[in-house]
Amino acid sequence: MTSDLLSTAQAAELLGVRTATIYSYVSRGVLTRAGSASRHDGSLFRRADVIALRDNRIRRRSGIFEVSIDTAITRIDPAGRLFYRGHDVTDLARDSTFERTAEMLWVTAELDWSPNTSSARAARVARESATTSSPAARARLAVAALAAAETPSDDLPSAGVAAVNAAVDATAAATAPADEADGAGPASTRLADALGARSPAERHLVGAAMVLLADHELATSTVAARVAASTGAGVFDVVTAGLSAMPGPRHGQVSREVVRFLQRCADDGPRAATAAWDGRLPGFGHIVYAAPDPRAAALLDLLAELAPDTVDTVDTVDLADAVIVEALRATGQHPNIDLALGALEVGLRLVPGSGEAIFTIARIAGFVAHMAEELGQPLRFRARAEYVGPE
Repeated sequence: MTSDLLSTAQAAELLGVRTATIYSYVSRGVLTRAGSASRHDGSLFRRADVIALRDNRIRRRSGIFEVSIDTAITRIDPAGRLFYRGHDVTDLARDSTFERTAEMLWVTAELDWSPNTSSARAARVARESATTSSPAARARLAVAALAAAETPSDDLPSAGVAAVNAAVDATAAATAPADEADGAGPASTRLADALGARSPAERHLVGAAMVLLADHELATSTVAARVAASTGAGVFDVVTAGLSAMPGPRHGQVSREVVRFLQRCADDGPRAATAAWDGRLPGFGHIVYAAPDPRAAALLDLLAELAPDTVDTVDTVDLADAVIVEALRATGQHPNIDLALGALEVGLRLVPGSGEAIFTIARIAGFVAHMAEELGQPLRFRARAEYVGPE
């Protein structure tokens, strides 16, 4: 075989897809076989064509580095729907729990979600080391403590449970003394209690938010987790890598800005606050969805339905509705999940930073699922740069 031709397997490896996907590209005219070889004879492809296709997939949007790989975990419909392994997340948020959703993402049977010795130890390390930090910062530190202290586990579901439990119990210092923080019960319930939930309905709302945020295909933090997984890193290091990409103001911390924006809207009115806001409105618009973010609609609907009996919640739901109308008029952008997270934090009077903590801890489920899917793949996350410096 000459050096400018690739076999189907080589083309698939270069593109980071399965061989079946190569045949799909051929049938759709995306990639053309070289010469007259058929699928059964062993197809050959021009190296230049495969590289051009790879570069086109990576640079699909001008100025944005984008990676595209095959996955069976999450499907995003830009028209406004989201599915975990074929299940609509809107239905899961109403009818499932975070724990059952994580098990579905991990393709495993029902697990024991009680804290174990290692997760409790990691949670205590985080609480004692960062007593004044935000709940999300303590959660990240707890998982990093697991990574530092524990031998990497081949049992990904059990390790995933340990990571979630360590992160959840590390947040409890916000509302409970250290000697009372390591409780029992489902992780989502313990997190809700740690963040200040006061009723079964409020606990369900926190759990529903975790379901909606458990995964979102190849979000920035998930790419970071998959890159770490591709190197053979252990599960706690993979989760730590993903969590390290979360706290940026363009990703996991947006709900903090949403809370400030909602407070400004409550004080000055949505129209005046929107007009005076410096920069992009937090909680609006999404790089993937052309239509409204289905997670935002689902969580705001549940907030209105499940907690209508408190003045704070009713006022917050009404305020969010008014802000959505004004933002759509002023910018044409629809609300995303960060707006709903901010409204949840304000409406339920949760501790400051609760939206970020819910997002951070819920996404651990997705990181573990993507790690499992990345196992067995080649080291394929090797980006190339275009040098523009001095010769």
